[in-house]
Amino acid sequence: MELHELATSPLSLGIIALSVATIGLYKHRSSSTTNYGGYSLPPGPPPDFLIGNLRQLPKHHMSARFTEWARKYGDIVHAQIPGLRFIIVNSYAVAQELLTKRPNTTAGRKNGFMFREIMGLWWTMPNLPPGPKLAEARKMLRRAIGPQRVGHHDPAIEKSAARAMVTLQTVKGGPTTAFFNEVGRLVTTVTYGEEMWRTMGDDLANWNCEQMKYINEAFFNFWPVDIMNFLRFIPSWMPGAYFKKMGDRSKWLSNQVRHIPFLKAQELYSSGVLGHSIAMDLLEEFGATENAQDALAILFLAGAETTSTALSAFCHALYLFPEVAQKVYAEITAVTEGMRLPTTNDRARLPYTEATWKEAFRWNTFMPIQIPHVTSQDEVINGHLIPAGSLVLPNNEAMFTDPGVWGDPESFRPERFLESGADSLPNPLVVIFGYGMRVCPGLYLADRIGFLYSASMAMLFDVLPLEGKTIPDPATVEYADIAMRLPVGFECQFVPRSEKAKQLLNTLALEA
Repeated sequence: MELHELATSPLSLGIIALSVATIGLYKHRSSSTTNYGGYSLPPGPPPDFLIGNLRQLPKHHMSARFTEWARKYGDIVHAQIPGLRFIIVNSYAVAQELLTKRPNTTAGRKNGFMFREIMGLWWTMPNLPPGPKLAEARKMLRRAIGPQRVGHHDPAIEKSAARAMVTLQTVKGGPTTAFFNEVGRLVTTVTYGEEMWRTMGDDLANWNCEQMKYINEAFFNFWPVDIMNFLRFIPSWMPGAYFKKMGDRSKWLSNQVRHIPFLKAQELYSSGVLGHSIAMDLLEEFGATENAQDALAILFLAGAETTSTALSAFCHALYLFPEVAQKVYAEITAVTEGMRLPTTNDRARLPYTEATWKEAFRWNTFMPIQIPHVTSQDEVINGHLIPAGSLVLPNNEAMFTDPGVWGDPESFRPERFLESGADSLPNPLVVIFGYGMRVCPGLYLADRIGFLYSASMAMLFDVLPLEGKTIPDPATVEYADIAMRLPVGFECQFVPRSEKAKQLLNTLALEA
């Protein structure tokens, strides 16, 4: 494999740039026999001289290769490329022990120069190193949308879910854009208030959408400037300097997303018209600080991405498995009598719907590999040494497809979360959102939004193929090879289940 080919894979979360930059420090070692103070490195594929495991890393579907290694080598796999070693964690128990119980030494980050400096995204949470700024940002978001406060946003979530259902009636094709747009509007109003959406909602949505496109491109491509930082000085008109044009645009977007809404929020707050929002809460408690500004921007920038992807995964499950969709529908209508949409207060009475929501996270998981952690000192786990400076990659795909844990992981079977012994299973809603001080602070809000949208969708609609199409065999579905992967070519239509559903949709449209 050529270096530029490897660079298009998920390991481009900084791995290649860091590896080549430090190639002179690399020393060839066997991944299974080298001992450090009596401890050996975890097992893994045998490395080649000088280039390590570079040839064994595929161009596409990196998580599938990692999962093959998990089946062969076990819960912890070691691999190395010039200048860097990485540890693939394939067990939830190991991930909890290493990343949750030892956060002081396993919560580092290493993202590339392109992302941090050229694109101006050093302030975002995936890039912040452990320290006061990260801690205060997390504290602010926990105060605003943590488990004790997230319920304050239920009225906005329920209103948004109703509006989204009205929109879905018109969708004939891929549903992801509709989900992203509606969730994006909700996240904007929760973060900055309704008045912010009315005055500059279109600009905010456009900036967010374009910036997320560049972020995905940056994470999953190799940039020479990550190795040779001096390339930042070349002019953008030079051949091969696309990274400069992209970086300039991204930096502009970063400044817009980071600064403009916060300045507007301060103006609205001073005028007394900001309204109920996280911005108001933070301004009143912490003042107009840079950390408050960045905490809001972090929530706004990333808030819609995971939630809309999870919604797409749930929608796809309803589409592929109509018998499951029928069971979810029956449970919800037994609670609502089909006369109203479900609310967040109904969730405790919807165990099968809850189980289906979890199974949508687990089955062909939409987040196969998480953003890597970096160790700051040597750690030992299960008798194996994890050296300082190792990149630790939680492999969700392996965790969610282990037959020893799930029995029949290839089956979409929500009942597994309702059976005896279900409490011992990893909770996919927890696994997806990370570990330790790197747990996504928006997890409670994202879960609340996603569940309510999903339950409302399942109650109102049959998710059906377009005219002339048929539901594919689930085993034949292909998935995009990106961080948050989606089924390739998924198109559907949302057909109201009954006359009662049509009447409810008409009522919702009048109230929207």
